[in-house]
Amino acid sequence: MRVVLTCLLVTLFASPALAFEGMLKASLSSEQGVAARIRARYSKAGDVRMDIESTDGNGNPVRATTIMPKKGKSYYSIAHEERTIVEMPYSTLAATSKQVTGSGESANLEIKKLGNETVSGVPTEHVRVIDKDNKAVIDLWLTQKYPADLWTRAFRGRNLGLEMSDDERTKAMKKYGVKPGFSMKMRVEQAGGVPVVFLVEEVRRVPVPLELFSLPEGYTRVQGPVRSQP
Repeated sequence: MRVVLTCLLVTLFASPALAFEGMLKASLSSEQGVAARIRARYSKAGDVRMDIESTDGNGNPVRATTIMPKKGKSYYSIAHEERTIVEMPYSTLAATSKQVTGSGESANLEIKKLGNETVSGVPTEHVRVIDKDNKAVIDLWLTQKYPADLWTRAFRGRNLGLEMSDDERTKAMKKYGVKPGFSMKMRVEQAGGVPVVFLVEEVRRVPVPLELFSLPEGYTRVQGPVRSQP
């Protein structure tokens, strides 16, 4: 499975940010079972914390956290077992984003609307996006109940190797008559790859203590390389 659990790469369809304070629980799985459990929390000010729980090759637990302050030039990748904090510049993500190419207006897509389904208790519209240029099939279960950008806020626009950026893919979706929304479930299958499923299990609007976005004490601080991913 083409995934690095400490820096999950996600492509979703973003819309302008809406005020949201609360939490999101989700899982990442493949045919082999659940690979990681994800918990993202959002402050009223726009800070994001993402915790990922997985296991290594020996079955030992691995806990990683990414803290993305709304203000400032850096975000932080935390490895709890190693008790280290790696500081990374946001400019790294911007540089990576510029490498993502593709035009939504000229996208070679086939869109199939497959009806309405309920996912984790939320009514959704099931849409299949077939990207003929990149030989990828993306199934989305979209809802308007939550802000469409919750995923991209947590992952800051990173992708699963697909060549079209979030903004361009949104243009493509609109061109084909699909309204962007929050994806309660996403299944991505690329040519030669193992299908990966992101499933949102719960979204709640709840107060989130600001201390959750503070860096833990007693950890070793490391300055990350300019062009690395967390």
